[in-house]
Amino acid sequence: MSRAARWRSHALILALLLVGALLRFADFGRLPAGLYHDEAQHGLDALEVLGGETPLYFTANNGREPLYIYLVAASVGRFGRSPWAVRLPAFFVGWLTLAATYDLARQLWGGRAARWALAVLAVTFWHVHLSRVAFRAVLLPLFTALFLAQAVRAVRRDAAKHWAAAGFLYGAAFYTYTAVRFTPVAIGLFFHAALLCRREATLRHWRRARWGAATALLAAAPLIAYAARHPDQFLLRTDQVSIFNPAINGGDLWGTLVQHTLRTAGMFFVRGDFIWRHNLALRPVWRAPIGLAFIFGLLLLGRALLLRERGAMTALLVLLWTGVMLLPTLLAEDAPHFLRSVGVLPTAALIPAYGLARLEHWAGGRKRLLRLLPALLVAAGGTLTAADYFVRYAQAPQSYFWFEGGAVEAAGTINAQRGLGWDGERMRHGPPSGWTIAADPQLWGSWTAVPFLVPEEAVRFEEPARLRPRTLFVAWPYRDWAASLRPRLPHPALVGVHAGPQAQGDRDPEPIRVADFIFVDAPPAPAPPLARFAEGIVLQQLATVRRGDGFCVRLRWRAEATPSRDYTVFVHDLRERTMIAQHDGPPAYGLRPTSTWRAGDWIEDEHCLAAPPGDHLRIGLYDAAMHNLALVDEQGTPLAPWFEVALP
Repeated sequence: MSRAARWRSHALILALLLVGALLRFADFGRLPAGLYHDEAQHGLDALEVLGGETPLYFTANNGREPLYIYLVAASVGRFGRSPWAVRLPAFFVGWLTLAATYDLARQLWGGRAARWALAVLAVTFWHVHLSRVAFRAVLLPLFTALFLAQAVRAVRRDAAKHWAAAGFLYGAAFYTYTAVRFTPVAIGLFFHAALLCRREATLRHWRRARWGAATALLAAAPLIAYAARHPDQFLLRTDQVSIFNPAINGGDLWGTLVQHTLRTAGMFFVRGDFIWRHNLALRPVWRAPIGLAFIFGLLLLGRALLLRERGAMTALLVLLWTGVMLLPTLLAEDAPHFLRSVGVLPTAALIPAYGLARLEHWAGGRKRLLRLLPALLVAAGGTLTAADYFVRYAQAPQSYFWFEGGAVEAAGTINAQRGLGWDGERMRHGPPSGWTIAADPQLWGSWTAVPFLVPEEAVRFEEPARLRPRTLFVAWPYRDWAASLRPRLPHPALVGVHAGPQAQGDRDPEPIRVADFIFVDAPPAPAPPLARFAEGIVLQQLATVRRGDGFCVRLRWRAEATPSRDYTVFVHDLRERTMIAQHDGPPAYGLRPTSTWRAGDWIEDEHCLAAPPGDHLRIGLYDAAMHNLALVDEQGTPLAPWFEVALP
């Protein structure tokens, strides 16, 4: 290869790595929104590590291998308690996996196939997403590619140092993710196939391969010893999800096995994982452009293996590893499952890369369009991945709900009020705001992200005897907090209630509220009002806040006297004088009925509507007999049954 050709090759590799980095880092930390409880648990465990704990195996959350958690500890120690810090190691691991997969393909088939492998994995939606979330599974593809590349080097160079490096990487892989436990099956099957096909060469390599076996055992020995002492902890999750469990197979093991085999075989180009935490639901690993290259590469590798062509053992390694590492999803519930099958990623990416490399080779000096076809296929795949991830997946409410975005948003509201910690947009480093934060402990027990993002020492976990000014009480929405808090409110004061963000679990039929926020502060200085109603009720301010597909109207009322009865507030959303949405309810979600108002009190009242803002709002109050409270002038003369205001 000439110097100019080498520079062009290096420039292409760098460009592909930059494309991969861009897809994995654009809007990082905010997309996907939220922090799923598995990710947040990594953060909580990282805090224990930073506090001096050094476990070999983390038993919380069904048991987890330690390597990713220690990486999170380093990140959180440097950047603080935020979703960004928990997910940052995944970005670097994912990006390094691109380089490691390039190296593996280069060892197997040379530079041309290596460039295509890098290109394919760089634009693969599955791996892009995996590099943006804090699942420890992201480590297994990296160690798989590193181990296999070193093993190929060791075979070709017959060097003990490469066998030792391969063995160490293989042993270290057992500290990454549970699916690694299937790799001895792949290695054992390949070894026996090699004995059958190339017995003499295999036995010759085995003499040095023992260095690899020794270093692998040495690296994995502490975890093996732990597993021997605590098999119940080490195998807990495996027993829970296995299709051999009657609760999973429903009494039909063989039928379940056939069904899972078909689903797993189709995950690459027919129907993928339906779980929104892992995938744009049902999207196959590769859509049509690269999916076609995958089928083409699969046929070529299968032909080389069946006809025992040159490179048959390489084809066997790629196909065997891919097939065996599909067993963790095939033999468990919810197949296909993109986390459990993550061990196939490097070798699966090699299959379309091999097809594209052969296609480029055959095109040779033929028509320009044919020579460009492989690049066009990968470019189309990258375009589809970008559109699917940054448009379809980003805008899907399911991705927000399945990553428990509401819990992170609630924690951000608390930290914003404290003036410290992750506020949903950035880290705040003070000074502290001086607000007291009190909370219902039910919130901390229900959402793992909240205790990770908000230090427990910053919160009082009881209802205060009296809610003093500059207090935020975070209430569990499904408890009658209004009745218990009402007698504890100060006078005069500004009291407001905001409905917290929503959450919806995998099996919840409807969204639920994560929390309610009760703000208590000193009353502000009066300003010219927007509107004045009878009985001394004054509308001081109005603001709108977008929420999902609709918006919330926040009203600030001021009491000049105590109203004679309880009134219901109504807010109508109007477009061209036609009502398109409405919300009626007691002020402050029932915390401050109008009959409890006293002169000097301020009440911040929120009403959320399930439609986009129109051109006008109609606001008023009515009593139990459905009689409207009149809008009046300063002399008390009735003007209208409600107040209307134009929206910008």
